[in-house]
Amino acid sequence: MGPTSQSRVLRVLVVDDAPDIRALLRAMLSDNGDVLVLEASGGEEALAVAAADPPDLAVVDQNMPGMDGVTTTRELKALLADVEVVAFTAVPGAERQFAQAGATRHFLKDRFGDLVGFISERAASNVGR
Repeated sequence: MGPTSQSRVLRVLVVDDAPDIRALLRAMLSDNGDVLVLEASGGEEALAVAAADPPDLAVVDQNMPGMDGVTTTRELKALLADVEVVAFTAVPGAERQFAQAGATRHFLKDRFGDLVGFISERAASNVGR
């Protein structure tokens, strides 16, 4: 059998206290067989999930009970230096704080399609990694 290009599943951790947001993202990404969605309802849970099952990409909400999104981002980057973190918030204004904590991008929740497109591009570029 000759060499083939193997795709590697992109592991995406969605961190949001709203179950409907997590379910919507999971549903929107379910058509892409190259994406596995992991979920956490808050920062503390995200750290536990990431330690047990390291994601390639984390999508983090800003306003959550307990640990906020900026702190969650900082802690995820400390735990897993190679994880890419993107912010996914309801209101603009936290971009600088997220960037300082290690996030590479910021998406607004009213633009689900932009985030899904970004994740799909990441999954497509994950081939052979």
